[in-house]
Parts: sequence; C-alpha cells; structure tokens
Amino acid sequence: MSRIRSWFTGRPVTEATPAAGMEGANAAPRRGYEYGAAALSATNSQQAVSESQERLQILTQLHQAYLTCPWVSAPVDLIARTVTAGGLQIVYQTEEAGKKVPAEPPPVQRLRRLMRWVNPREDMVQLLRQTIIDLKLFGDAYIEVVRIAGEPVALYTLDATTMSVICDQHGEVTGYVQQLDGIRKVEFEPDEVIHISLDAPRGGIYGVSPAQKALLPVTAWLFTEATIKENFRQGDPPRVHVDLGSAQDTEVQQWREQYRVNNLGPKAVGTPVITTRKGEVNILDPRKVMDYLAASKQLRDEIIATFGVPPAKLGIIESGNLGGGTGEAQDKTFRVDTIIPVKALVLEKLNYHIVMLGFQIMDWAWEFGEIDYRDSKVVEEIRDMRLRNGSMTRNQYADEIGNPPVDGGDVAVLVDRQNIVLWNDMAAMSKAMIAAKTKGSNLELDPEADPEEPTEFQKAEKPAPPQMIAPPAAPGDDGTDPNLSPDDRPGGKNDATQGTPPKESVYGRDVRKLNESWERAYRVRRRQALNELPKVGP
Repeated sequence: MSRIRSWFTGRPVTEATPAAGMEGANAAPRRGYEYGAAALSATNSQQAVSESQERLQILTQLHQAYLTCPWVSAPVDLIARTVTAGGLQIVYQTEEAGKKVPAEPPPVQRLRRLMRWVNPREDMVQLLRQTIIDLKLFGDAYIEVVRIAGEPVALYTLDATTMSVICDQHGEVTGYVQQLDGIRKVEFEPDEVIHISLDAPRGGIYGVSPAQKALLPVTAWLFTEATIKENFRQGDPPRVHVDLGSAQDTEVQQWREQYRVNNLGPKAVGTPVITTRKGEVNILDPRKVMDYLAASKQLRDEIIATFGVPPAKLGIIESGNLGGGTGEAQDKTFRVDTIIPVKALVLEKLNYHIVMLGFQIMDWAWEFGEIDYRDSKVVEEIRDMRLRNGSMTRNQYADEIGNPPVDGGDVAVLVDRQNIVLWNDMAAMSKAMIAAKTKGSNLELDPEADPEEPTEFQKAEKPAPPQMIAPPAAPGDDGTDPNLSPDDRPGGKNDATQGTPPKESVYGRDVRKLNESWERAYRVRRRQALNELPKVGP
C-alpha cells in the first residue's frame, strides 16, 4: 500500500482498498461458463475487438433507429428525463427511526464536490441522462472513472458502440478496450470503467436493450413511413392499367415518360390520364393511404410497448381511453414498471463503485430525488381530507404550503359535516351523541361511568302520570261504605257481580257484545248471498 501526497487535496493519502467486508469477494473463482464468452476467451484487446464486429453492426443499426424512428427516441429520452428529474442527492442511511443525521464527514464532502463537478463538459445530471440513454438503447452503458490517489475526481461517459469487454470464458472481467475507426484504441483496467448492463435472457457479459427487442417492428415502421412518403411524393396516384393497343415500344416509352411528368407529383393531382389510339385506362385498386396510416399506428404501439411506456406519456391521445386506465394509473404503472427498476440498477452500480469503493463511505448513499407528479387539485383535496379527519393539524398543513403557523394550530380536529370537534373532546362528544339518541326512552347513561370506558345503560324508573295515581286510603279504610254489612260488601253473599266472569274490553267496548254484533252481520250477509245465487232445476 503506497502512501503519496495528492495534488488535488494537498494532504497525504493512501491508495483505495476494498471496503470493509468485501476483501474476499473475488477470492473463490467461479466454475461455470458465461454465455457470449468465446471458447478460447477474449484474453486480449485485439481478440475482443475482432469478436465484437458483429455486435457493432447491431449497435449501429440501433443508433440509426434512434435517429430515424421517433417511437424509439421518444421513450428512451422520456425514461432518461424522468429518472433524473429530481437530481442526485446524498442521503444518510440509517435503520433507526428518529436518529439525528450527523455532520457530513470529509469523504462525504469530497463526494459532494464530485457531484458539483464531474468533468469540464458535462454536469452530473447530463452524465446520468446520457448513461440511461445508452442503457435503454444499446443494453450497456460505460462510465470512465478518473482517479487520483485511488479516489475518483472525474467521471466521463464512454461510447457504448465502441466498447468491448475483455474476460475469460467464465465471464471474469479483466479489462475493457475502446476501438475507434481502426486506428485509435485505448485499454482500461477493470476499476477504471463502470459497466452497467440490462438483463439478458441467457445472461452474458452484454445486456439486451428494449430497442434491440423492437428492431423488427422498427424496421417495418421505417418501410411503412417510406412507402407513405413516396406515395405522397407522387401525389398519391392510383394504380392504373393502360392498354395502348398496337403502339410501338418507342411510343410506349414516350407515353410512360409523359405520364410521370404530367400525372405524378403533388402538382399533377387531378390531371386526367390521356391516351391515344383508343388506349384504355383501368384503375386496379383504390388509394390505400388510410391502410398505411393504420399499419403505422399499429407498429408504433408495438414499439412503445417494448419500452414499457404508456401512450399518454408520449402525447398519444387515445379515443375514449379504452382499456388504458386513467392518466394517473398509467403514470403510476410507468413509474413502478419502468422508472424504478432503472433507478435501482444505476444507483446500485454508482454507490458500489464510487461511494463505497471510491470514497470508503458506508453510511451515506446516492439517491435520485422524487418529484410530485400529481395534479395540484388532487394534492389539495388529499390535504383537506387529512385535515378534516384529524390525521393532519392546521400547522402541518401550513408548513407544507409554506405558510406560518398559528396559535392552537397544533391540535387535531374532526370536521363532521358542520360540526368541528377537538380530538381531546371526542369522548365527551361521543357520550353526548349517544345521550341524544336515547332521549325519550327508558335507557339512560350511567352518570358515574368513566368517560373513557365503553358506554353502559341502565333502565330509568318513569313516574306514573298524576291522574293515574289514586289517593292513599285512610288507615283501616278499604274504600267501601263502613255502614254496609259484610254480606252486602263487594264479594259478599249479596254482591250482584258474584260469579259473573270479568268483562274483557277492546278499546273500551265489551268483547262479548262485539262478537254478537259480528255474528248478526255475518248471518245477514250469508242470507243475501244465498238469495243472489241462481236457482237450479224446474
């Protein structure tokens, strides 16, 4: 381990060493073979360049597709802009809730300085955006790391089409080589290049991009657009069959040239086809511009589906949005299925190679900033809902929108239609509402019950109405005439009601009398019905 003085920081530094717990990461070599690595392995730069010629042709086609097909460039650019929209941030990593963020140590300060200046031509957001564009277009992206005394001081993007990986047949990378125009060539050590690759179906040292998967519909779309361009360049003429009779070859050639001049091109639209010697003109098929446009749209949808980008994100207006979900649902799907995986892939490489290995930082990490993409009306409706149900206080609401706090604004309230209740008074409010509901019944709340305990009821003894209360009898008086003999008193021998069953009454009327009147009415109705029946027989 050599010890030198860095001209960049002006202090003695040592060369970078693997982070703690990573010393034995490559101690045990693998035994399996890697797909894409030659049998003899590309152990030198010349062999790696010669083996990548076929791949270079594919990458060149992808670059041409990016320049000529907007449905390739638009999704790639959209993904790169969305991932880097919030910028890059340094975040303290901790699993303990409420732990205070410590002051930034010197390595973190130097990492922040690298973020402010990555190279003379690009800033950090530009470098990351270019990296993501290469990643989604070619399947691989390369970043050159310039070190001084083992610590990164500058980052540069490398052209993915001219980069090749030097590895053995087991896929162990031993270096990188960049070959330009057959003359300029440079070799890199493994720690001088950050190689980011997408997933490949069979693994391998190179990734497979969405643009490569969509190469077939992209090619068909290019031919479709070329056909439409040529069709309109000639003025959208119909296909015709012309019979010139017994005309000579020279006359046929002359007529063909005249037809091209007089009947093809936008300026000749509407010009009639003129023939001589009774030549006949027949239209073989009508114009097919609408069919071409429908084919172009179908191919467009196939291309953007490969990139995982909803049509609405690219400005494509769908009729009725059939089966596409709402705009917010499409945006959420786009972020979960497309943006977050790219973020995780790029950050994993950068944090490992730059933050952990480059600056020996373990408690801090790079993260992309988040952007609130929701509509402002939706955001305010959610805040208002939280304020009304008590999950947010008034001062928290004011802090989010940048307004100063007010006295008493730290107390949560519940807004129930027109009622506003402090959460501290919820127990009393609940008891009051229950008491109001039970008003007029024989149930009442226990006045000695704890307000925090569940509600308990007890039956209330209702006093009888005053008119139903009989005056108390005098002592020794049973309510009868004291001059009557015992036989003449109620229940005696001479009592006229003795032995008579008690009367039953309904609504104050005798039940027996009611039954007799109902029986008489029944007999009368029965006789009338019998008299109305027709007589049968002589």
